[in-house]
Amino acid sequence: ADTLAHITGHRPRELGHFTQALTHGSTGKADYQRLEFLGDRVLGLVISTELFARFPGAPEGELSSRFNALVSGEACAVIARQLDLPELVELGAQAIGDGGRYSDNIAADVAESLIGALYLDGGLDAARAFILAQWGPMLDG
Repeated sequence: ADTLAHITGHRPRELGHFTQALTHGSTGKADYQRLEFLGDRVLGLVISTELFARFPGAPEGELSSRFNALVSGEACAVIARQLDLPELVELGAQAIGDGGRYSDNIAADVAESLIGALYLDGGLDAARAFILAQWGPMLDG
């Protein structure tokens, strides 16, 4: 819980969502895929809202271009690696053998699943605070 609070800025109330957010399907346990789905949508909502507010004169095409770069798998993987999230993921033997710890896809998925867990545990405010803290430097770029 302390590690998650340090990473997210939110003290988890229910660890179950966070445990699931950091569990890969290769373990045979409940994994992060559903939370990743939710987190992807929360990330999109927060990023699009921020871009809309920060760039009031920007046309839709520019907003879309910025949005796509910020929510891309590559951007999510960078954030995940900055936070050392891949080190926290529980992987099954097959995924470990396949180099899953170093996979950008898994790193990106876990960043989104963590947002989903944050959203369920602390609401939109908690998820938004985390997203702005991590993606904020890239928003104005």
